[in-house]
Amino acid sequence: MNTDLAFKNKVDSVTDVAKEVLRLIFARRRLLPDTEDVSMDEQMAPHLEKVIQCIEHDIPLKLILPAFPAKSPNSKKTLSHLPDYGEFLAMTRLVELCKEIEAVYPRGAKVVICSDGRVFADIIHVPDQHVSDYGDGIKSFALEHFPDYIEFYNLDNVYEKVDDYAMLREELMIEYGESWISLRRRIKCEREASTMYLGITKFMLEDFSGIDEFSELSRTALQKKAKLAAYRVIQRSNAWSRLLKKQFPDAVRLSIHPQYLVSEKIGISMLTKNDVWTTPWHSVVVKDKGAITLLPREEAEKQGCVLVYVDGRPSHFERLNH
Repeated sequence: MNTDLAFKNKVDSVTDVAKEVLRLIFARRRLLPDTEDVSMDEQMAPHLEKVIQCIEHDIPLKLILPAFPAKSPNSKKTLSHLPDYGEFLAMTRLVELCKEIEAVYPRGAKVVICSDGRVFADIIHVPDQHVSDYGDGIKSFALEHFPDYIEFYNLDNVYEKVDDYAMLREELMIEYGESWISLRRRIKCEREASTMYLGITKFMLEDFSGIDEFSELSRTALQKKAKLAAYRVIQRSNAWSRLLKKQFPDAVRLSIHPQYLVSEKIGISMLTKNDVWTTPWHSVVVKDKGAITLLPREEAEKQGCVLVYVDGRPSHFERLNH
């Protein structure tokens, strides 16, 4: 065979496989409303070269996902500060994606869960011990069930000789942070930044409304706190993203938040697409004849769902069918 033709066929084959891998990931995408008419090649462009490089080097594709931070402190939303069926099912779904990728690319993929609970703990009013307990729970589950597919990385891994969590967060912002003035300007001018700010503000308002220490605050005062917290969460989130980009330059970046069709991040559904902003750590799982729904705990109880325990711990709800 002509050498040039053989080379072209190899390149085409690698590119085809890489595109098929991205199609599998895109099938689980969370998308923001986007009226642009964008071709699939344009959508794949920010990620394609990374996948091609992995295939050419015959190594597993690395997918990094900042997620699984800690349970919401709002007891109206969650069962406890420990992981439950929601987290375990979400990890199972991530591994299903890795196995789908294996079917088209034998070296497969691994997910690095970049747990960001330590990054935000003080802002979202979650004790650092709860972050540690939660992290230990998800790591234990992954090690037992999916040792070949899931790895973990968090702020403790970055500054290993520092055991003061406030100092860890301070160092992150010194090295990778953005000023509040700069962020505020971008939120006013950039569509993606504005969308993120509105979504995080909604989250903060919901969470703070179920925290005892804020129970005496008026709605207006609570909204003010939520808006300020949203700025700080986004500051930390962006700093964490910059750090991860430096630490994992060749990885495909996933996100729990919905993204636009063309983005450096691929928004991915954890469990269900019924609400693009819902996660297992802000809700509970409700089973209904095999179907899975994520709801606030308070709503599941109002609907008469039954709480199920596994190994003596609250796990999820099941809907009674009369």
